[in-house]
This record gives sequence, C-alpha cells and structure tokens, in this order.
Amino acid sequence: MNCFGVSLIGTGGGYGESVVVQLGAHNWMVIDSCVNPVTKESLPLHYLKSRGVDLASEVKLIVCSHWHNDHILGLDQLFEECPSALFALSITSDREKFLEFIGLDSRQDKVAGRTSSTDIMARCLQIAKQRGTHVISIVQDRLLLNLQEGNLDAKVFALTPSDTVIAEFGTEISELIQNYTPHSNKKIIVRSPNEKCVVLQVCVNEHTVILGGDLENSQDNRHGWLCILDHSTCITKNRASLFKIPHHGSANAYEERAWNELFDNESLIGQLSPFINGRVTLPTPDMLLNFLSRVQHLYITSYQPQNKPKKRESSIGKAIQKFNPTLKEIPYQNGIVESLIDLDQPDGQWQTKLHEKAFEIDYDFANQCKQAL
Repeated sequence: MNCFGVSLIGTGGGYGESVVVQLGAHNWMVIDSCVNPVTKESLPLHYLKSRGVDLASEVKLIVCSHWHNDHILGLDQLFEECPSALFALSITSDREKFLEFIGLDSRQDKVAGRTSSTDIMARCLQIAKQRGTHVISIVQDRLLLNLQEGNLDAKVFALTPSDTVIAEFGTEISELIQNYTPHSNKKIIVRSPNEKCVVLQVCVNEHTVILGGDLENSQDNRHGWLCILDHSTCITKNRASLFKIPHHGSANAYEERAWNELFDNESLIGQLSPFINGRVTLPTPDMLLNFLSRVQHLYITSYQPQNKPKKRESSIGKAIQKFNPTLKEIPYQNGIVESLIDLDQPDGQWQTKLHEKAFEIDYDFANQCKQAL
C-alpha cells in the first residue's frame, strides 16, 4: 500500500519525542530524535528498522526542530545510518559564529566526559562535512523537500523560524562567544525558548499535516504562532487534517487563531506526547478537554502521571535523602501513534495504529483525570 504516514514517538517522562514521516513511494523523513534511556538507541532509528526501511536510500531528510536535549539525543546515530539523507536545522544568519560556538562547546563536553546537544550537533555537522553534503538552513517559508515521482507530489515547507527570530538568535550566539573563556569550567548555556522551534507543513498530494514541534505563543507577531498566521506565504489552501500538537499540549503553545484558520476541525487527527516530570504533567486535563472539542480523534503516546514516588529500601531512601534530596524518578513510557492514509484511495481517510503505551483519549478519560486532581 502506498501511504502517507505520520508516526509520533513519545517517551512520557521527558526523555523526548520524534516524528517519522512516510512521504509515499518509499520516501521518508525524520524530525528530531530521542533515545531509550537504557539501551541509548535512537528510537526513530529503531522504528525505521522495524518497518524495513532501506536506510541507505529511502530516508531523504532529517530535521532538527530546536536545540533541546529531549529532541536531539540520538540524532547523530540516525544521521550516520542514513547516508542519503540531507540534514536541516535553523541556524543563526552568521554561520561562522554558529559553527565556532558548536566547536567550542563540543570541546568543553569532551573534556568533561559527557554528551550533550552541542556534542551531538557537532557530530552531525561533521558527518555532513565528511559526506560533502550541505546542511539546509531552515527559515520561514523555505521549501525543504520537493518530491515529484509518478503520481506522488510531496512538499515539505518550514513555517518557522522568522527572520526576526534568526537575527535574535545570532545576537545571542555572538554574546555567548564573547563571554566564553577557554579555561572556564562553566558550561555554555543556550537560552533557546521554544518560540524558536521549527514548525513544518507537509503536503502529499491533496493531504496536509502540520507538525507543531514545541512552538510556543508570543504576543509579538514576529514570533510564534502569530508569525505563521500573519506572515507565512506558503500556507496551503487545503486545511490540515493532522496536527502534531506543540509542546506536549501546554497552554502556552495554544493559539486559538491557529486552530480556527489552519485545520479542518471536522476531520482533524490530533497527536500528542506528554511531559511528566515530578509534579509537572502536560497536557493538563483542561487542555485535553479543549483539544477534544477541536478534533475528531485525539491520540497520545502515553499518559500516566506519577502521583507517588516508588517505594525503595530504607537504606537507599536514606542515601538519596542525604546525597541528592532533589532526585526525581522519571518514568519511561514509550508509545507510538502511527497515522496512515492510503494515497491510492481518492477519498482516503486517516487510519491510526497504536503501539506500546499509546492510546486514544476521549471525554470520559479527560474528565476522570480532572476529577482526580
């Protein structure tokens, strides 16, 4: 079956998320990566292998949506095993300063004996350089991928970041480099809010999906969802029928206008991954109820808030209390929401398969969660 598919991989406890997109005619793309905390294997890479994808030729594009560990870990593994894929990310307009920053911070990580997002990013850039391929710089309205094969017409557009966001990021990087001292033990911190995240519009034949990443709102329409609504020139006339809801369904990523103007709410499929870390649980029951009023079906990769800490032996509990009283146990709950549409059917509809901890949310479940608070 020739399918257009969107598979959201989520890990529940803040370990990350990734989106694997089947573009039809044996063409694939991947947005972000996360890892199994035990095996350290890239979960989208594992998914592609389980689907029998020819990694050498069928993965066409790998996108880094933004600079947070829960979206970058394992990205270098994935890129290394997909030699035909192009690598795309949003970088500052001052390319030299960006690459200098990556190199400085990566060397810091090697000295400290740790792996971080900058170390992984440096490895990805090194792989691209060794292959002699260019890194695609993502900016609003840029066409990142265009496939025309027989009856297949697939296009991937970036809806963010805007020129303003990129310019601001360039200033941020420049200031970080100026403040950096080679002999300092202080880790460089990229203060990169989610309003800088890449959002993608994927169009395959007459079908459109929007992958919202972690993009948050802003009152300034040069940023966030208002920037897409007011300034993007590549929004298709076909309203999207599938939405990867941004930032784990948090209220600060919800924009009423976006739901009214970008989506076909009568047939819309919503995909979510949660964020559960101690007392923080996203999405909240109120947001679940809000989403349910907007979609035909709402799916989540897992959702099991941890209300009570796991029981431990008294000696272990005392050691934790003495040496690291702020230690939190974060549950790893992997799930996959796999939505497919048959491109050979003129009136094809999304069919969703749920794997591991993933399930469909309904009003009863959302109300039960609200009552439990």
